[in-house]
Amino acid sequence: MSNINDFLSSISEGATHIISSPKTISDLQKKGVKFESPPSKTTDQIIENLFLERKVNALVKVAKFPNTPNIAIPTIGFLYGEIRECILFGLNGAAISLSAVLVEFALKHAIGRKRYGNAYDKSEWDLIENRELGSIIEESHQLKLINDETEKALINFKNTIRNPYLHYNIKKITKDVVARKVKKINVTTQHAEEIDLPAEDSPIVWGFAKKFVDRERVLDVFVFADWIVKHLFEKQQ
Repeated sequence: MSNINDFLSSISEGATHIISSPKTISDLQKKGVKFESPPSKTTDQIIENLFLERKVNALVKVAKFPNTPNIAIPTIGFLYGEIRECILFGLNGAAISLSAVLVEFALKHAIGRKRYGNAYDKSEWDLIENRELGSIIEESHQLKLINDETEKALINFKNTIRNPYLHYNIKKITKDVVARKVKKINVTTQHAEEIDLPAEDSPIVWGFAKKFVDRERVLDVFVFADWIVKHLFEKQQ
């Protein structure tokens, strides 16, 4: 059997991530396997590197942001700001969840305005605020705030984006992702094979898969939320 250090070094060359149980790591260390730690950094260096990475992402994404709607609803403006900040700092999952919140809040606000005008009634708002999104979409359609096509789009959004993200149904979110050409290693026999790992069947890749899905999806979700807001409010001004 070849030297375990040489074997692991050769097989892991070029890898971006290595996943193992703590027990396996401990057993390997007892056998003399050396795990190199990254050079230590000061807090300032860590923060500086983090911000430099985020700046690269921010410069790419900021040009694709939709314009804030020209409406006098401060809460919606604050939500836009939070979503933008999350995207700029690479917090794509949070941005998607907040975009779902933006859609739901906008629909509820539009219903309240349709029913009661611009007057604010605490008890009436409590009734609207505590309702489920499905019934809110249905009433928005009944009140002609949205048409048939938009109702269908919102129902699809609820089922495929809003519910999975707000309930963190990570298996559902990542069901179409496959980690390809993953090296599976048996450290006892020093046997390695290259396999594909569907995220739906492999909880160990859920976190990596979700980051990929979030990054690819976030701008489309934000643009959809923005379209709903403008559809509900700008056309009525």
